[in-house]
Amino acid sequence: MARFLALALTLGVSASSFAATRMTYDINGAPMPIEWSATAFPLRYEIDQRLAAASPGAKAAVDKAFAAWAAIPDADVRFESSGVMAGASRAANRISVTLADDLFADQGAAALTSYTYDTKTGRMIDADISVDPMLLNGSINMQMALEHEVGHTLGLGHSALLSSIMYPYVTGDSQPSALELDDRIAMANIYPKNSLAMNGASLNGRVVGDHGGILAAQVVAVDDNGQPVGSVLTNAAGEFSFAAMPAGRYRLYAEPLDGPFDTGALQGSWRQAKIVSFPTGFFSAPVDVENGKVYGNLVLNTTGSATLNPRWIGVSPVGKGDVSLSTSPVTTRPGETVRVTVGGDGFTSGATTFEVMNPAFRRTSDFIWTPNCVQASYAVDPSAPTSSAVVVVRNGRETATLTGALRVSRSGGGRSRAAGK
Repeated sequence: MARFLALALTLGVSASSFAATRMTYDINGAPMPIEWSATAFPLRYEIDQRLAAASPGAKAAVDKAFAAWAAIPDADVRFESSGVMAGASRAANRISVTLADDLFADQGAAALTSYTYDTKTGRMIDADISVDPMLLNGSINMQMALEHEVGHTLGLGHSALLSSIMYPYVTGDSQPSALELDDRIAMANIYPKNSLAMNGASLNGRVVGDHGGILAAQVVAVDDNGQPVGSVLTNAAGEFSFAAMPAGRYRLYAEPLDGPFDTGALQGSWRQAKIVSFPTGFFSAPVDVENGKVYGNLVLNTTGSATLNPRWIGVSPVGKGDVSLSTSPVTTRPGETVRVTVGGDGFTSGATTFEVMNPAFRRTSDFIWTPNCVQASYAVDPSAPTSSAVVVVRNGRETATLTGALRVSRSGGGRSRAAGK
């Protein structure tokens, strides 16, 4: 059996982004997503004694991270803990969580997930999450960083949804801890627990630009509540496919991977993608989806290059002078009114505006422009559920998006961003 060892690095800095993108490698001359076989579950995981001793909360954080993925109701993801071991071993169908001193000295890295897979079948064999001591110093939410790494061990790459747990970089911002719908649906697709894969709908289509199909365009499906429900990247022919989509009405749009992330966060076969700049485009009409049906020929023709590129977002109390901008999602609470500021490239004073694709957000002021930024006040409905939202920026006839840039949270707790490379 031929094996290949691959790595996914988690960085402890704020910067870029990535979609519920599968870990994909070229196998037998074609890109193939890697995953565990159904018979590998329940996967056993073990914790290095040195890691457990280094931080009082380390073992609980590891257990909680695995439990978060196992709790997805429509995914057959199961784990068994082997507890704390003196020198964690690497065995078949086992995940080790270890401490690595000075793992990435001077690189600001927090963790690394390595995994071995069969180069003939794409089946995963084992995995190891190596934690750098910097993850234990309290500056990064350890449990959420570990959830990100567990996502890698299950076959997920980086997500371009800013609100996804698989978004690739870490900041100190507090965010809700629930897995994004994008993450949960991805697990249901890879490891279906029941008839969801048969009962859910399939949406298939293509994104075409100046020179034909666009590789690695992100296609996003947003429901009537403005929640990003799923995201995928297009293949070399510009083709995309959503599977196991719940019944509902969806708006679809395609956007380039031009920011706020660094395209170096792409992994596996996706690293070969030549990123094409094109204006974000919405498909002509919403799609009314029924369970069990297949919706095809969803084609978006988008031409030209993009000059509008939102990169940062911030929220602050109305009337406050300063606002901190971030490349990570920002949180609002139901019933509050906040000033939302969006910044980036190609912004024009007096012309650039934005809207929030979520009916719970109601704009209550005119737009105000500062260099490279535009801001407005928004009231959040008191009954707004926990969710994420898309910010749509417009400048003349050009449109661009920050997907999952705003979160509505009803909890007082939070999480820091986790990321990998």
